[in-house]
Amino acid sequence: MANILFFNPHRMMDMMTASMSKDEDSKTITLNITISAGLNKFKISRINAVSMVLGISKKDVKNDKIDQIVNRLTTELDEVIQKLPTESREALKLIMDEGGWVKYNKLSKEYGEENDSYFWETEPPTSTIGVLRLHGLLFVGKAGIDGRMYKIAVVPKDIRIGLKEILK
Repeated sequence: MANILFFNPHRMMDMMTASMSKDEDSKTITLNITISAGLNKFKISRINAVSMVLGISKKDVKNDKIDQIVNRLTTELDEVIQKLPTESREALKLIMDEGGWVKYNKLSKEYGEENDSYFWETEPPTSTIGVLRLHGLLFVGKAGIDGRMYKIAVVPKDIRIGLKEILK
């Protein structure tokens, strides 16, 4: 009997989006990344999603949206943090207690893996880590530490001081 391959479009889409997410998380970042630098690594659809969740218009051009996101996070950080789920605030505190960044494996072991859609605009993240990323409060990527590349999660340096005060 001949082998018959069955094409499953849902499985194919899942594989494709998983690959896209992995590519996104493989971009290099620094331990002291700024909000602006982190957002500039995002595709426009993710910038739009961050804009939407922060109440910023999606109609502006990318750089204007990034400027507005930076402004919102640096001037209204307390308001943004208060709207987060408790577990997301706890995850932020863990990262801040580690100096503003943590190896991704440590964070995901404590707060679960991100099994969110790649398409944040139409399917916003619901995982603890994904919610932080959606709000522009956390960036994930690869960084060199002690001569090796690690996947890390980083709170942007331009909000760390404010976060320390808020999360006391």
